[in-house]
Amino acid sequence: MEEETCLDCLEREIKKDFSDKLIFSYGISSPSYTALPFASSALVQTSSEHGEVPPHFQLVRIPDCTNDCLTNYIDSFCSESLEHNEYVHHCKSGHGKFSCDRTITALAPLACIRKGSYAELENIARNYLSGTLEEHVISSVSNLVEGKPTGRDAVNFLSLIGVPSFDEDSVPGCLRHPNIAPVLGVLKTDGYSNVVIPKAPYTLENVLHFSLNALESEWNIRFLVYQILSALAYLHSLGIAHGNLCPSSVMLSDLFWVWLSVFDKPRVKVKPSLVHDDESLRCSTKDCPCRALYADLKLPLLIDWPSDFKRWWNGEISNYDYLLVLNRLAGRRWGDHTFHTVMPWVIDFSLRPDESSDVGWRDLEKSKWRLAKGNEQLDFTYSTSEVPHHVSDECLSELAVCSYKARRLPLSILRTAVRSVYEPNEYPSNMQRLYQWTPDECIPEFYHDPRIFTSLHPGMNDLAVPPWANSPEEFIKLHRDALESNHVSEQIHHWIDITFGYKMSGQAAVAAKNVMLPSSEPTMLRSVGRRQLFTRPHPMRRVKKTEYQESLCFLAGDLQDLEEAASFCEDASYLSPIYHYHQGTIVDNVKAVEKPCIRLSNPEISEENGSAKGFSKSSDTDSSNLVEYFEVEDNGSMGFQELSLWKQKLSEFGPFSEDIAADIFSAGCILAELHLKRPLFNMTSFTAYLETGILPGLMQELPPNVALLVEACIQREWRRRPSVKCLLESPYFTATIRSSYLFIAPLHLLVEVGYQLQYAAKFARQGSLNAMGASTAELCAPHCLALLVSPLSDTKAEWAYILLKEFLKCLKPQAVKSLVLPAIQKILQAADYSHLKVSLLQDSFMREIWTKIGKEAYLEMIHPLVIFNLSIAPHKNSSSAASVLLMGCCDEFGVPVTVHQTLLPLIHSFGKGLCADGIDVLVRIGSLMGDSFIVKHILPFLRNVVLSSIDVSNLDKPEPIQSWNALAVIDSLVTLDGLAAVLAREVVIRELVQDRGCLHVKVLMQTNLELPVLQVLLTLFTFSLSHL
Repeated sequence: MEEETCLDCLEREIKKDFSDKLIFSYGISSPSYTALPFASSALVQTSSEHGEVPPHFQLVRIPDCTNDCLTNYIDSFCSESLEHNEYVHHCKSGHGKFSCDRTITALAPLACIRKGSYAELENIARNYLSGTLEEHVISSVSNLVEGKPTGRDAVNFLSLIGVPSFDEDSVPGCLRHPNIAPVLGVLKTDGYSNVVIPKAPYTLENVLHFSLNALESEWNIRFLVYQILSALAYLHSLGIAHGNLCPSSVMLSDLFWVWLSVFDKPRVKVKPSLVHDDESLRCSTKDCPCRALYADLKLPLLIDWPSDFKRWWNGEISNYDYLLVLNRLAGRRWGDHTFHTVMPWVIDFSLRPDESSDVGWRDLEKSKWRLAKGNEQLDFTYSTSEVPHHVSDECLSELAVCSYKARRLPLSILRTAVRSVYEPNEYPSNMQRLYQWTPDECIPEFYHDPRIFTSLHPGMNDLAVPPWANSPEEFIKLHRDALESNHVSEQIHHWIDITFGYKMSGQAAVAAKNVMLPSSEPTMLRSVGRRQLFTRPHPMRRVKKTEYQESLCFLAGDLQDLEEAASFCEDASYLSPIYHYHQGTIVDNVKAVEKPCIRLSNPEISEENGSAKGFSKSSDTDSSNLVEYFEVEDNGSMGFQELSLWKQKLSEFGPFSEDIAADIFSAGCILAELHLKRPLFNMTSFTAYLETGILPGLMQELPPNVALLVEACIQREWRRRPSVKCLLESPYFTATIRSSYLFIAPLHLLVEVGYQLQYAAKFARQGSLNAMGASTAELCAPHCLALLVSPLSDTKAEWAYILLKEFLKCLKPQAVKSLVLPAIQKILQAADYSHLKVSLLQDSFMREIWTKIGKEAYLEMIHPLVIFNLSIAPHKNSSSAASVLLMGCCDEFGVPVTVHQTLLPLIHSFGKGLCADGIDVLVRIGSLMGDSFIVKHILPFLRNVVLSSIDVSNLDKPEPIQSWNALAVIDSLVTLDGLAAVLAREVVIRELVQDRGCLHVKVLMQTNLELPVLQVLLTLFTFSLSHL
């Protein structure tokens, strides 16, 4: 194998190449399906400036290769003899449709190519946050929508995403396809090209492991697959195959927007079954200080779980190695403190491990959480919780990991993850105290890395080893020996059942007191979580035996254990999924196909705008016709017969190379897994398919239309598989999918939110939402409404307002309730001033809402927030708009609703920050409704507030309550004074002076009210008497 870099050396080299100020979060293994602690890329972050949180980037380190086109391409930009703006003549050769230079430019059109430095990385981060990288593209599209003059960017972009059609004779190379992960920069350092890619919050692998409920929507599945295929169509039109399409290479946003990762693929070729028996794993760094730490690992580069299980069961690999495999299958990552690789505690550190004694060994049949909390506490939690559960946190939290590694981590991380105030004495000082302190499980470092005991921080002592170990090195050896002992080997399967297996769910979890608190939002995407690997008890490991015992076991034919292990292995064979037709190798990065996809008449590069001749349409696309590309809304389904007819024509539209056909096979596997919620192929079923042509039994569980499409994609004869273009035009992808994609794609360009709002509002105003229909518009709404969360300038607020109004017009009432109203609620709940909030508080807009959803829904979801904008120090513009809106609603609502939904909430806000506009609303409503309304509905409430406040003032209550009480009296008196000005003179005398005594006099007679109350009272009382 090609040597990889261990995580310590990777961090050290990256910081040497850039700066110690660079925050190294964790290494990312390549290939992704490996359990080894080696990596070729990392998640990094620049230091924060001015309190801003800098973005995370994936830094992919590609080693230089002699005569490699990518290396030569980067070197030509970084040559000291060239100025930055000097034209460089690059390689024109290539095995694909275009030259290598052309292909690299098309895959990374945004890349800033420079010599590597921390300053350049900071510059890339600033440019990314500026939101201007693709401003020219979305501005061009917006102009096209409005019918204004536009350059070729809009036409080329729309051609990229399938408008007016996928034209393989004109592929623009100066624009990024919106479903290809953006390469922000390539920074050249000694021996490496460092590719900088933004971190996406999720991958498809995360969704399949931790968020399966998020895939319940058939539309989400089709839309996701459509994006993957659109990205593949772009790659194939360039004449290259992706070569490593699998769930881990599909990056996702919160809204299921896809970025297909291209530059982070592995560059090694290796057989999955390759095991390093003859030589230990080595870090590629010369004089690596950690080389001895991994010397005894016997794992292959790629996980093959059935093989790994059998080798562990037979004692050929260690418990430690096997647990690393399970950790990777569960999605856990080396060095990621939020989702760190987990190991069991196997001893309590009171005594030296001794297999001849049961004392000092940890009970592996119980979770560490259960051992720490006790059965009684867990039973109480389970029986009294609203949602029954025993465990409220992961088996290994970020707090625990950072506390374990406190002596090696930067203080900045400890202040973030453990406690904001660094206090070294609060960290456990020795192993026994550490074990007793934590309810969490262990980490691998305590089994292989003695450096974890040595402190780098002044004031924090080294972590002390138990008295039965003379040094950290001796402790690591004894601790590792305990993990590999027969005592643990006979029990470790119980711990696996609890941490990764069948005791994570159902009655087995209840019996093991291992029920996890479920997520409050089961359909929300997650990048971490608990993945249950097994649904049946894990077999016990065959412990070491003498040759004589083994021969007796063989002669006795220990068939039952063998059968159980084989059955268990078969039942969990999905843990080694197959996505690639050529299983012997992993293809090289940006691999060129052997034959061009389509012959290109003139592939020469034009110096103007860096575009190829003929890459834009010969005639401009008429903006008045752009809305016509939105197909008429359909019912979201297609007939099986229609798909069958489509399949019969596939022979005319096959792929143009075996490598491209392999991508089609991978896409079919992903499509099947999204519906099955498990992989279509494992090694056994894949081998059987290759040998006999018998499709996996899981194909029968697919819906007929999906099965037909999948079967077409996974044909054994690659020439019979459809091209990506053919798949995109299949009846499986309905008008709803195509129209949604056309509208949504520009919203996911790397631009500032104002440009996105402007584009969406202009397109919606041109009638695009109406043209696509209510159901399709409903699917587009989340992508638009997500833009309204951030604070918006006045100009952006105008575009947001237009967009909201357009969605109100075209969406069905239920969609308005579930999608638009939550967005409006967040805007109205914001404490800061917002021009958009003032616009929404206008009477005309709110009438549109209650006309659409009904007054009852309006009163429940929006009206309380209108009142909220009259309290808690609101901005004058917001409170003024809210007060006018409330007054205008009175006639519409009638007396009972006005009293209960407006007057009472306002009066309940007395003393709690109700502004002058809030009191003015009460007075104006009273004036509008008349004297009898005031006497019957307002004055009794005010009288109750004043009298109750007087009673409270005479009680021994704490200061906050007395202050609130005084403010409530003041608000009541000010309201009374305002009402007195609008009431008839005789009504004032009867209600406020003669009847039941004057409230002003009652307040004046109190001795416990605060001085400000009396001052306000005297001022108002004098003013009122002068008008009687």
